[in-house]
Formats: sequence, structure tokens, C-alpha cells
Amino acid sequence: MAAELGHLARGAAAAILWLLTFHVLALSDSRAQARISGGTGVCISRERDALLSFKAGLLDPAGRLSSWRGEDCCKWKGVWCSKRTGHLVKLDLHSTLGDYDNNNILSLSRDEMSSSLAALHQLRYLDLSWNNFNYTNIPVSMGSMKNLRYLNLSRSDFGGKIPSQLGNLSNLEHLDLSNFIFTGLYGDINFSYGLHIVDLAWLPRLSLLNHLDLSGVNLSAVRDLFPIVNMISSLKVLRLAGSGLTSTMSAPWKSNLTHLDVLNLSDNSFNTSLEHNWFWYLTSLKELYLSYGYWHGSIPEELGNMTSLQVIDFTDNALVGLIPSNLENLCNLEEMYFGQNNIHASIGEFMDRLPRCSWNTIQVLLVENNEMTGKLPIWIGNMTSLSVFSARENMITHTIPLGVGSLRNLAELDFGSNKLSGVLTKEHFSGLLNLRLLDLSHNSLKLVIEPNWVPPFRLTWLVLDSCRLGPRFPKWLKWQTDIKHLDLGNANLDDVIPDWFWVTFSRASDLILSGNKLRGSLPANLQDMSASSIDLGSNNLTGQFPWLPINILYLDLSSNSFSGSLLSEIKVPLPQTLLLANNQITGTIPSCMCQFTGLLYLDLSRNNLIGDVMQCWKESDNNSSMLSANSANQFGSNMVGLALNNNDLSGEFPNFLQSASQFRSLDISYNRFSGTLPEWLPEKMPSLKILIVRSNMFSGHIPKNLTCLGNLHYLDMARNNISGTIWPLINLKAMRVLPEDHYTMEDFALQKSIPVTTKGQTRDYNFINYDLVVNLDLSCNSLTGKIPGEISLLIGLMNLNLSGNELIGKIPNEIGDLKMLESLDLSYNELYGEIPSGLSALTSLSHLNLSYNNLSGMIPSGPQLQVLDNLNYTYIGNPGLCGYPLSKNCSTGTTTDADQSDGHDDADHVVPLYLGMSIGFVVGLWTVFCTMLTRRAWVISFFQITDKLYDEVYVRVAISWARMMEKTRDDTA
Repeated sequence: MAAELGHLARGAAAAILWLLTFHVLALSDSRAQARISGGTGVCISRERDALLSFKAGLLDPAGRLSSWRGEDCCKWKGVWCSKRTGHLVKLDLHSTLGDYDNNNILSLSRDEMSSSLAALHQLRYLDLSWNNFNYTNIPVSMGSMKNLRYLNLSRSDFGGKIPSQLGNLSNLEHLDLSNFIFTGLYGDINFSYGLHIVDLAWLPRLSLLNHLDLSGVNLSAVRDLFPIVNMISSLKVLRLAGSGLTSTMSAPWKSNLTHLDVLNLSDNSFNTSLEHNWFWYLTSLKELYLSYGYWHGSIPEELGNMTSLQVIDFTDNALVGLIPSNLENLCNLEEMYFGQNNIHASIGEFMDRLPRCSWNTIQVLLVENNEMTGKLPIWIGNMTSLSVFSARENMITHTIPLGVGSLRNLAELDFGSNKLSGVLTKEHFSGLLNLRLLDLSHNSLKLVIEPNWVPPFRLTWLVLDSCRLGPRFPKWLKWQTDIKHLDLGNANLDDVIPDWFWVTFSRASDLILSGNKLRGSLPANLQDMSASSIDLGSNNLTGQFPWLPINILYLDLSSNSFSGSLLSEIKVPLPQTLLLANNQITGTIPSCMCQFTGLLYLDLSRNNLIGDVMQCWKESDNNSSMLSANSANQFGSNMVGLALNNNDLSGEFPNFLQSASQFRSLDISYNRFSGTLPEWLPEKMPSLKILIVRSNMFSGHIPKNLTCLGNLHYLDMARNNISGTIWPLINLKAMRVLPEDHYTMEDFALQKSIPVTTKGQTRDYNFINYDLVVNLDLSCNSLTGKIPGEISLLIGLMNLNLSGNELIGKIPNEIGDLKMLESLDLSYNELYGEIPSGLSALTSLSHLNLSYNNLSGMIPSGPQLQVLDNLNYTYIGNPGLCGYPLSKNCSTGTTTDADQSDGHDDADHVVPLYLGMSIGFVVGLWTVFCTMLTRRAWVISFFQITDKLYDEVYVRVAISWARMMEKTRDDTA
């Protein structure tokens, strides 16, 4: 009986234990389902009302919340409820990056976000990331949602101060408030918008936090940031990229972050040594990101002690020297980023220091933009897991080892812009089964591959610019049908483009074949191609202008020999850049070009075009269904540059440019344009930087309001018939600063080069340098008046040419203040007076022409004036000048030259002066003569003295003559 009772008791206990276990598992399962499952059909009404109130304050153009209808809110998209309690536990309304690009996002319809979400007391998961909340404040009411475990408000355009009430979310494990990182021209963070924090004292109250991302949040005003963060010992991920940090903690420093796996401090301006920092002792770290942090010095040995590291990123700092030799301990390493530092090591020595135990695990190795030299190691083939290897922009020499060809997992190989040489054969590529990107550009490599070779890979990106592929077109490219970007520029190709090229690369986006010797004609119709960018410039192509791909945005056919007229109809919806310069195109500009409302830059220069350029605009207007001024003005509204120079075009200044408010560069030189320069330039084209109208037939005065063009730094009006004075130009703001002060990256898109006439010749400046040229050329016009001394305010001037005008007066001495001046030409005017001594202080001056004026006096001395170009012609045509380098010496005993230097100022007083001197001489002589007639004794004394002087002079001359003759006879003997 007792035994049965014992068995019964044990059975009952087992049953109770089983029921308890089942209950625990069921509860755990219900909690899990509360996180991942939809509702049960039972929706708590107050929570449904809260959601609807939140929706009412949103704009939803794509209808993402269209399912938010009916009674059961648990079935709405983005909503999860607990199956056990029915409470709403998860709300996920995030947009994807693709949605954000397509404007398929949620935004606010009012000035602030609704606080209704605070009614969701059981909410554990809230994700509103990648939306647009118009830089409104984060609702303070979010601090009352105390059951939240996950809060993600990243990239949603919140603004203002982050509320300290978030510190009440004591159960929070994941907090992501990261913002976009806005950078300026030089990488400076722009915090004009977005979130900021002044005091982080509330953060340690989130004791369960394991993921914290404040990237892009302005933390510059936070004191003791790292000691505060150090109090959260549960942290595993800490991201503070682009947060305005300027200081860090130095070691030794006891860190509580013993569980930290990921640390990202990129995009901050620490500007300090990388050594002796607190994070070197976080031995649990798996990922360390320190890129773009203004770190300098060497990489410390402590890096080798971080044995759990899988990712290292030191990109774009000022680090020097080698990486530490003890990296052999990093056996878990998968990704290494050392790009753009100042590492002077040999690439072989650098790679030899990589841990050998990780040769089979390293997947990403980036060491681009350093100063690495030497050759690649032969053992590179042992890095069998390598998928991305970039060592571009270094100084690596020798050739690429054959071992590269055995890297079967390699997807991206980039050795561009080094000093590699030698021959590459198919063995270098035979094992690259997964290769998708190959960049060997700007080296001295030669590819010698059999024509019938079939590559084992299918590339999407191939850049072989400046490699030697030719002279024949490489046939192995025939198999690369997946190519999206192809660059074979300057590749020594001397062949006809094969017919299969246009079929094989019909789906490519970018095709670059410029700088070769390709010949023959293009297919008459390219409309079936997908290319948005084609560059065939600087070849020997001939034939007619083809029908263009329908999606073309950028086309460069410049510097070829295309002939005939342009097509009367170009069926391209929205081209942005058309470069057709330096061909043999004839006829007029077709009206279809004046219908390209999206055109940014058009270059038709150096062709044989004729006719009135305005006719294109007029015909375009007549052919359109709408004849309003607004439709006509659409052409040019987006333009930033136009080059029509070196043609035979005529008409007035292009009036269609009145709608080009963003216009920056105009060159219509060497044509037959006439009329006056318009007064509307500053108002309609306020961004204009370059204006070249030389060698036309423009007349009238320089517009007075031209000074209002605050960005104009290159002005060339030479060889026209412009009259008046140069006074309107002395206040051009962009010329009153140094060139680097108005340099902007946006101007890279204007054109490849610009012809600059300076130092007596025309040179082409490339697109990187032309914005640094400050030029004022008004030569060969009919300008009058004096050169104003205020011209010295144009301190940025590099070239000043006022030759061939009717300028008078003196050269202002203040011209010596133009320290940047390299070329000065004032020849063929009516200038007079002395040459200012300040010219000798112009240390940059290499070309000076003052010929054919009325200058006089001594030429200033100075080392700079002795090394000028064409020194023999600098001063010709100024008979009053003397001194080196002229053969005429300056007399020091007379004042004639000095008087002549002021001759024009006192010309009206010269005749009375000489007349007065003559009368004074005659009167004085007759006074003495008459006195002698009345005083006989004075006459006798005067002649006695004269006889005595004559005798003495005669004796001295006779003695000297005798001595000289005697010496001559001795020398002869």
C-alpha cells in the first residue's frame, strides 16, 4: 500500500512537473509569437484609436497604410499583437533605402508628431526609420513607453534636442537615433539640421542597452562622453560616426565595456595621435572603424593584442610607417581597410606582416591611396578566401604575380593608378571564376592574350585606361556580355571598332574608348543601346553623326573627323552633356537641339557651323505647339555651360540664356556675333564665372552692372569694337580674392578644357585647373581714358591684357600690388611717364609687354624684370626709355630725361619757358656789353685775363700732346 502511495505520489508530482513545464513553454511560445505573429482577431479599441490618430498626422503618398481599416488592427500592415493578451507589441513602419529614393515614404502633415503612440503601453518594438518627419522634435511622450526593448528612429529626419525622457526606458536594449551625415566640400560635418544632445546624464539609466547608434547626432557639446558610455557595461555595439567629436580618452583607462563587439568612431575630427587610446584595450572587439578621423602617427603594437578582430578600418587618416609586426595574433581577421593614409611601406613587407593564420580567412583587403612601394608578394595566391582586394593609388612596381590567377573567390581586383609594368597573359586570369570588377588603369601594363581565349569570368566593371591592349581590338571582350562600365581609354587601340562591339555591350551603361586611334564610322543607328554615357573623344572616327541611344545623358565625340550636318531630328528625350567639338560638322544648329530642356552642357566649338544661332531657338519655338514665351525659354533653363567658339556663327548675343540662372561658362569667341553686350547678364545669369566673347564684332560700352557678376573670374572681350572706359570692371568680386577662394567642386562638370589666351599664346587648361585662372583681357578694342589705380584691388588677377586700345595717362604705381600677376600687356596704347618701380616686385611675372607707347625715363631694376619672356620686345617703340636691357644709357648730368618724363603734363608751359630763357640771356649779355663801353679800365682787365687763360690752356695742351706722341712711338718700337 505504501509502495502504491509512493508511486501515486511520484506520478502526481511528475504530472504537476509536466504541467508546469508545459505552462512555461506555452508562455514562452506566446511571448515569442507576440514578437513575430499577427493578431487573433481581437484588437483593443484604445490601441486601435491610437494608431488611427497617429495615421491622421501622416502623409502617405504611396498608400503604405492603406490596410489600416476595419476593427481588427492586429491584421494591419506593420502591426503585431500578442496572441495571449491582444495588446499591440510591435509597430514596424520603416521604409527601405529604395523606398526613400523613390519618395515612397511617410512624412508629417503637421508641425509636430502625434503623441498618441504613448497609449501603446505594452509596445516592445518600435521602428520608424527611413522616413521623413520634417526635422520635427522627437515626442517627449516616447519616454513613457517603458516596455520598449527596441527603438529605431534612424534616418527619419528628426531634428532638435533629443529628449532626456528617453532615459526612462529602463528596459531598452536597442537604441538607434542615427542621422544622415552631411559633409561639406572639405569633409566638415554640417549640423544645420538634425538631432543634437547637450547632456547625456540620462543614458546610464538604460542599464540593459546592448546596441547604441548615435551616428550623425551632434555630440560636440557633450562633456565626459566616453566616461558616461563606459557606465553601460552591457553594450555590444557602439556607433558614434560623424558626431562632431574632437577628443577621446587616453590610456591607461579602466573600461567596463568588456562585451563590446563593434566600435565605430569614423568621420570625426579627433586630430590626435592614434596611439595611447582607450579602445586598444578592448580585447573583445570584433569590428573597429576609425576612418576619416584625422588620426596621425603610427599604428600601435596593441593592435596585435585584439585577437578577436575581424574588421579593421583605418581609411583616410594621416597614419605613417608600417602596421605592427605582431598582427600574426589576429587569426580571426576577415576585413582590413587601410586606404588613404601615409603608409610608406613596401607592399610586400606590409602583406608579410599580415597574420599567416588568417591568410585563408581574410575576405576584404583595402590599402588604397597610400604610398606603398615595392612589388606584390608571390604568395598572394594563398589568400584563398579573398573576395575584394584594392591597392589603387599607390606606387607599387614590377608586375602582377601569376598567383593572382588562383584566387577563385576574388570578385573585385583594383590595382589602378600604380607603377606596375610587365606583360599579363591569360594565366593571370585563368582561375578568377567569380571576378566581377577589374581595374588595372593608369599603369604600364601590356595585355597579351590570344584572340580565341574565352575568359572564365563575366565582368560587370572593366577599367583598363592607359594599359596597352592594341593595336588590335581585343577579341576576348566579346564574351563580356554583362558589362555595365567599360573603360578602354588611351589603350593604344589602332583599329576599326568591330561590329560585335555594339551587340556585346548593348546593355552597358558607360562606354569609354577615348584617346585611341580608332577609325572608321559609327553605326548609323545606336538607338537600341542602353548606354547613358558614351565617350569616343580624341580618335580618328569619320562619317555622319549617328542616331543616338534613347537613354543617352553624356556623349563625347569631340576631336574626331565627323562631317556633314547634324541630324534635323535627334530622338533623345533628356541629354545632359553633348561634346561635339573639334570636328568638321557643317550647316546650322538644328532646331531639335533647342528643344533639349534638360541640357546642362553643349560644346559645338571648332567646327564649320554657320548661321544665326538665335534661328535655332526661333525654329524650335515655331515647331512647338505652344508659342508662349514660357515654352521658348525652357531651352537653357538648366544649362551650366555653352561653347560655340571657332565657328562662323552670327547674330546677336544669345538671348535664350536669359532663363539660365545656373549658367557658369560661356564661350562664343571667334565668330561673327554683333550688337552690344546685354544689360541683363547679372540679373539673369548671376552664377556666371567665365565669359569669352573675343574676336567678334560686338560694340558699345562695357555694361556698368557687369560688376554685379560676383562669381566672374575669367573675362575675355578682346578683338571687338568695345568703347568707353574700364571703370565698370574694377569691382568684380571674384577677381578681388585669391583663386582658391572661389574654387568649387561643382565646376568639374562644365567641360574638359578651356582655351586661355595669356602670355601671347593660347593654351588649353584642363577642367581641374581652369577655375584657378583669373583673367581680364580687353585688348584690341577702342577703350579710352586712364588705367584706374583701383585696378590694384583685383588681387587675384593672373593675366591682365589692355593692349591695342587708346588708353592714356601714366601706368598706376599701384599695379605693383597685383602679386599673382603672371602676364601684363599694355602695349599699343598712348601711355606716358615712367615705368612704375612696383613692377619689379611682381615675383610671379614672366611676361611683360609695354611696347609702342610714349614711356620715358629709366627702366626699373630688379631680378624679376631681367628674366622676362621676349625681353628684347618688351620696351620697343618707347624712344624715351633708357637703361638695361636697352642700349641707350641714362644721362646723370642733365635733367632732360626727367623733364621729359613729365612732358605731357607740362606741355603747355614748354614754349613760354624757352622764350623766357632766351630773352633773359640776351638782356644779360647786352647789360655786360654796355657796361664795358662806359668803363675802359674794365675792358682792358677783361682781355688781359682772357689772354692769360688762353696761354695756360695752350701750354697744358701742347705738353700733353707731346707726351702722348712720345708714348705712341715707344709702343710702336
